Parts: sequence; C-alpha cells; structure tokens
Amino acid sequence: MKEKRNWRAIATWILFIFALLYVLPSFVGMPDWYPFKKSLGGGLDLEGGLELRYTVDWKKAVEGIGLKAGDSIRTRVVDELAKAQNENAADLPREKWDEYAKRVTYEATDVNVVRIQFADDEAAKIFDNDLVRQVDERLETSSAGGNAWDIILPDKEVQAVREQIVRETRDNIEKRVEAMGLIDPDVRIAGDADISVQIPGVDDTNQQEVVRQHLGKTAQLTMRFVDRAGSNSTAADAVFNGIEQKLTDFKAKRGEAAQSLEFVPAGKGGPYAFVKGKSKAELVRFFRTISVPKDHMIGYEHEEGGGKDSAESFWRATYLFDKVEINGSNLARAGTNYDDKGQPIVLLNLNSEGGRLFADATEKNVDEYLAILLDDDIASAPKIEEKIAGGRARITMGGRGSVNARMTEARALTQVLNQGAYQAPVYKVADNARGPSLGHDSISAGTTAFVLGSVLVIAFMILYYKISGLIAVAALLFNVLLIIMLLVAWNARLTLPGIAGIILTIGMAVDANIIIFERIREELLAGRSVRAAVDAGYGKALSAILDANITTAIAGFILLSYTSGTIRNFAVTLLMGIACSVFTAVIVARMLFNYWLRTKKPTQLSI
Repeated sequence: MKEKRNWRAIATWILFIFALLYVLPSFVGMPDWYPFKKSLGGGLDLEGGLELRYTVDWKKAVEGIGLKAGDSIRTRVVDELAKAQNENAADLPREKWDEYAKRVTYEATDVNVVRIQFADDEAAKIFDNDLVRQVDERLETSSAGGNAWDIILPDKEVQAVREQIVRETRDNIEKRVEAMGLIDPDVRIAGDADISVQIPGVDDTNQQEVVRQHLGKTAQLTMRFVDRAGSNSTAADAVFNGIEQKLTDFKAKRGEAAQSLEFVPAGKGGPYAFVKGKSKAELVRFFRTISVPKDHMIGYEHEEGGGKDSAESFWRATYLFDKVEINGSNLARAGTNYDDKGQPIVLLNLNSEGGRLFADATEKNVDEYLAILLDDDIASAPKIEEKIAGGRARITMGGRGSVNARMTEARALTQVLNQGAYQAPVYKVADNARGPSLGHDSISAGTTAFVLGSVLVIAFMILYYKISGLIAVAALLFNVLLIIMLLVAWNARLTLPGIAGIILTIGMAVDANIIIFERIREELLAGRSVRAAVDAGYGKALSAILDANITTAIAGFILLSYTSGTIRNFAVTLLMGIACSVFTAVIVARMLFNYWLRTKKPTQLSI
C-alpha cells in the first residue's frame, strides 16, 4: 500500500512539474532551445480579429450520392445492352450511346431517394440488388411498381454522410487558414452543419479580404495536365527561365522564412521542373511575384519524406495547364485495391460523361502526367501509359516505400477523391470584423476582479480553516495550473466567458473542499480520531461532490455541443475545470492531508 501511495505521489509531482514548465511560455519569454513553444492567447473579445460562420448544404451531398448511383447504374445497363448486340459501349458514337441511355432514366424524388425507370423489360432485367451493391454498398432498393425502383440511402447512412461532409469541410477550411500563415485559428463545428471560424489578430483590411475570398470557395476536384518545362513546352520554359535569380531576390526580401525555397530543374528531381520548399505559404507568396500565363496555373503537392531513399518532407510547386479535363461532377466513386502484382492502386469509377472525357483526354496525352487536384493542392500526378476507356481508371502509387505505406497513401487519396466528388455547397451566413470588444479598461477591470477575487478566496480559506485551508489552497492553485495547461495544449483561446468559467471552477473547487472540511468537523465532534475523521470526511462527501459536478458538467456539454465562439470557450474551460477540480480536491488535497498526518501525527486537527 505504501509503495502504491508513493507512486501516486511521484506521478502527481511529475504532472505538477510538467504543467508548470508547459505553461511558462504563456507568462514569460523563453529561449529558442526551450522544448515547449505554445502559449495561451486571447480570443476575439480580448484581441479582436475576424469571425466567420459557414453552413454546409449536406442534403445536396446526400442527393448527389443517389444521382451518381443512378448514372453509374445507367452506364452499367448501357454496357450490357450494347454487349447483347455485340457492341462495345466505350466505342459507340455519341448518338448510338444516347439511344441506349434513353431506355434508362432516373430522378431524385427525395433527399435520399432516387427513382430509376426502365423503358422496357430487356433493360429492367439487367437491374438487381447485386448491381446496386456493386455501385455503392450503402444503398438499398425498393420496388416502385412496373419497371421502376427506388434507390434509397438509409437514415443511418444519411447521418454518417452528414457528419463526414461537415467534418471534411471543417478540415478543408482549417487547412486553408493555416496555409495562409495565420496564427492560432479556431475552426470548429457548431451545431449540426455549421462551421465557426475565429481568427484573432487579423486587423488589416486587405488581409481580411484575402481570408474571406480564400475561405469562401468550395473545395473543387479537378484534373489538369502537367506542363513539363525542358521537354516540349515553351510556355513552361518561359516561366522557369531566370527563376533562380528571382528566388534569390525573394529570399533576400522574405528572410529566414523563405530560405528553404529551391528550384529543381527537369531531370534532376523528376520528369518535370518544379520549385520546392518547406512551407506552402512561402511558395504561394513567391509565385504571386511571378507572371503566370492565363491558360496556366500553379499546383501545390506535399511530398512526404522520412523514408530510406527519400529526403525530408517538402511542398512542391508544379506548373499546370489551366484547362480542366475532369472535375468532381464526373467522378462517381473511388476505391482502393491491389493489382495483379499485389501493388496498391486507386480505382476511379467515372460517370458516363466523365468516361468519355477521360478516354479522349488520355488518348491525346499518352506519356504525359495528369495531376489530380483538390483546389490547388495536387493529390497525385500519375503518368498516362495508354488510353483509358470504359469509365474506369486506375492510379498506381509508385514504387517508393513499403506496400502497407503505399496502401495507406492510396486510401488517403481515395478519401480525397470521394470528398471532392461528394463535396457539398458551403454558404457564408456570418462575416464580422471585430476589434477587441471589451476595450482596455474592461479587460483591466476583469483582470483586477479575477486577481482580487482569488486573493479573497485564498485568504478566507486560510483564516477560517487554518492548516486545512492551506492544503486546500495548494490544491486550488494546482487546479488552475492544470486548466491553463489544458487550454494551451488544445489551442483554446482565452475569452472573457472563458475567464468566467475558470472563476466558476475555482468556486466549485472551494465548495468541494468546504463540503469535505465540514464533514470532517462533524466526525471530529462525534469523537473520532483525526485519521478516522479525515477518511470518513473524504469518503462520505464524495457523493455530494460528484452530484454537484456531474449536473454542472451536463450543462457544460450542452453548451459545448450547440454553441460556438466565446460561449463555447466558457463551456470548454468549465468542463476542463470540473475534471481538474474533482481531481485536485478529492485526490491531491487528500494526498497532502495524508502526508501531513503521516509526518506530523497530530492529535488535534486545525480545521
């Protein structure tokens, strides 16, 4: 038992020292070698900044799943009808293909229901449940009478799609904000389908406009061909001509932030020229100084490093034709698999229009590289080996790394492709540029109130409960330290409601100690020994403490789930404080009590 208690004390001391070291940068400047860099920042009400709110039209995404499935089923039926006539659907003239396609029609009858209608029995016989599951295993079917069926996405899957779409939209917005080099953005899901974006410290009008324009664009999946400098493109050569001198000039202006930028000519780093660097934001800034022709664009690809034969991770800026060959509306679904040699691949299932476009584009661009982009980020740039017909394509994952690593990359790429295909419209519902809403005087007054209130509480506990009060104060200070550590670790910004949450937490922690102390007093008056009174006090007061904190935590969870901004910050600090106060009042304070009783062995308790 003693060994167990010693380990508990050692763990608590380690936690205390770690928390203290972790929060130091929030209060004092630390040298470059210091391992912890994060610090606690203020929210919009304390620092000002930009506040945006978007809503995600996830119902469009759900409807799109059914419509894409309807298109895929029509393509499969056309393939079978053509095959019955000894024809290849991929080689049919447009007029002939349309003639077959008219025998299969589909339309959305509800958000999650698409009705597919066949013009004759021959086409209807091709349709069955297995065909639907091959297109999308999530879908169910129901007869609608005659040669018509309803393709249904069940309610459980609708909810999963909604959560996935909103979460992915939130991730996309956060990536865009971070790529712009902004400090400590707060991007959160608010309610069922809203995204709340708070960017403290953005006070320049031009910067605010850039942020609004950048975040307001819906993520788009596109496919564009790489324009290879040094091979057959005078346009690419013209852009990259003299680029090393331009990089030198840019580095001189930007300083240390841009020193990793480097031009890699064709042949040295691969089949085409590119510019690389550790920061996408710096690459974007550099190419803003370059005159890129209107029919071209720059795509940005992240190269993962760390492998045996690879360098460290970096961002690659690649020169692309701006013509869109395929976009997200042409993709039905993407999936992963292995080829005949056991190598990971990504399978693309295009809709009927996408299949024709893709076959034509790949036929005309054999031996070229096709970049698959989400916005301006390149997810993959495979080489086209031959014409790809039939509405089905594959992307090989290269030979670098283990099979498991390449399959992980393939799954990540599949997620990106499906995300682009199912991306729902995003609408802005709020846009506010805010200064510090409290003002300097209010902030000073709030700080004064916080400090004065804390001092009075500490003084009361020590004067009224004496030694016991001193133990409670030590646990209380540890409680506040843990709250600040969690706020810093979770990148939560401190707002006035957040400060109110900390103050409320302090009050509840004091209340917990008072309940325990008053119970110990009752046990002492009943004639128990000091040790027995302390044990009974903590044991019998625990249920009352848990009851008070659990009911408060329920309210905190409700605020956390259905609010955003400063109110959500209050809920975050409140919930953190509840967990920390129960830990410090019930475990840490009792540990200090036991240590005092064990070393001093008092016959009377100062309480």
